[in-house]
Amino acid sequence: MRFGVIAEGHADIDVIKAVLKALKGIDGSEVRKIRPSDQYDETDLHALNFSNWTLVLESCQDKTLLSGFFDMLQEDALLIVQIDTAERTEQGYDTPLPLREKNMDWSIYSESVYKCVRERISLLIPEEYREKVAFAIAVEETDAWLIPLFDNLCDETARYANPKEKLRDLIGKLGKKEKSKYIDSNKKNLNYMEIGKGLKKKGIKVCRSKNKSLDLFCLELEQRIN
Repeated sequence: MRFGVIAEGHADIDVIKAVLKALKGIDGSEVRKIRPSDQYDETDLHALNFSNWTLVLESCQDKTLLSGFFDMLQEDALLIVQIDTAERTEQGYDTPLPLREKNMDWSIYSESVYKCVRERISLLIPEEYREKVAFAIAVEETDAWLIPLFDNLCDETARYANPKEKLRDLIGKLGKKEKSKYIDSNKKNLNYMEIGKGLKKKGIKVCRSKNKSLDLFCLELEQRIN
C-alpha cells in the first residue's frame, strides 16, 4: 500500500510519518507529500509548495489533484488528510461547534470536534475517493499529539488552547544537550522529525492515551492498514 498526505505544513507531515512508523512500521519513503510537496525546488513558486488550512480544504475537492494520486498507482493507496482545528471558527472553515469552555471533559470535546470536522471535509471529497481517505484531525494542532512525550501531568492535551506554544515551552525547560536535539539550530524552529522519534515503542501508546484526536487517527489507520 502507498500513502499520500495533504497537510497544513511540512512539520505536520513529519508528525504523520512518525505516527505511521511507530504504529505500523511504515517507512517514510512510502509516503508521498501531495501538499505541501517537496518535489519542487525551494526557489520554484509552484502552488503545491505551499499549504495552510484553506489550501487543504481546496485540495480535498480538487478532483484533478486527487486522481493524479489515486489513478496513477497500480497498488492500493490511502490518502491522509491532516488539518488543525485551531482555525475552525474562521470563515471558509465554518465548523464553530462545539465551543471550548472551562472544565470540559476534553476527551469528549475532542471526539465531538473530530466528528464535526471530519463530516465537513468528507463532503468536499469526490464520492469515488471518500472510502480511500483517513483523517488526521488534530485538536487544536498536531503539537498536542506530542506534548505527552514531555508532560507527565496532563491527562488530555486538548485542554491546551495553544499546544504549539506549550510544546515549545516544555522543550525549552530541558537540559541544554537534550533541548538541542529538538530545535533546528538554523531556523530556531522545533525539529518535528526528531521529536516524532519519541513515538516509537511505548511513546505512541502514551500519546494516544492522552490525546483523543491522535487516538482516533490511529484507530482509523489500524482499521485501514493490514
